[in-house]
Amino acid sequence: MEYLRAFDAMQQNYKHSDLGDWMGEHTEIPVICVTAYLALVFYGREFMADKTALNLKPLFTLWNFILSAFSFIGLSYTLPVLVESYTTHGFYYTVCETSTNWYANGPSGFWVGVFCLSKVPEFMDTVFLVFQKKPVIFLHWYHHTTVMLYCWHAYVHAVPPGLWFATMNYFVHSIMYGYYFMMNLSGLTRAIVKPIAKTITTLQLLQMVVGMTAIAAAFYHKDNHPNGCAVDRANSRMGLIMYTSYFILFASLFKKLYLTPKPKKGGKGAKADADDSICSAATAAMDKAKSS
Repeated sequence: MEYLRAFDAMQQNYKHSDLGDWMGEHTEIPVICVTAYLALVFYGREFMADKTALNLKPLFTLWNFILSAFSFIGLSYTLPVLVESYTTHGFYYTVCETSTNWYANGPSGFWVGVFCLSKVPEFMDTVFLVFQKKPVIFLHWYHHTTVMLYCWHAYVHAVPPGLWFATMNYFVHSIMYGYYFMMNLSGLTRAIVKPIAKTITTLQLLQMVVGMTAIAAAFYHKDNHPNGCAVDRANSRMGLIMYTSYFILFASLFKKLYLTPKPKKGGKGAKADADDSICSAATAAMDKAKSS
């Protein structure tokens, strides 16, 4: 209990500048992380070519449980602040008001900061793929690299829509990683959750729509609202490009997985569909389901 009280006190006293200033002074860190990550993506397959794929299912299952639980906890701190601010002050406030005036400090600020930093350990998704000799498709590594770089930049600039981004991602990830955990836990849990795969991809698409809307609104209000908008123009441009590209790629994935007629079971097309998932966990889960 003593540790919990200390942790709660730390959250209550959290200031955005505690982490934001440090991240602003160490912009080399995301560059180094992405460089190492892309080296893994493009040279990992060559490294594993003459080696036996590792059986990482127990670690993989635990990893997804941890990410799901982490996302659920983060959501419990960010969602109430977003809902209260939206219902009290309106949409403009949540995309344009200086973030330190409403969410960037205190518990919600802490969990937005942790959210941004979590994009580095999420590279582990790809580590599981590489060492199990699974394909690493463009959508997978593009998503991981760009979201990490964008989150780092957004947190340094304390962008007002940041709470929208963190809350949506926490929500989707709490469900998505929970799904991957259940898919790999047992045959029974896999049968229970498998029908919601389409729902998860739909939620991912909706996340991109909301993200594009929040950024476009902030960008518009920057020049057209009497009080302006406390956003960074470069961050807004990058965010809009990022969310739009994600929407296009996810829509293409949705069409291929759920709208395109599937070849007969066991054909090459069926394997391609399994390989076209956004996260490493999805590919592994689908492969496990086929082999069971």
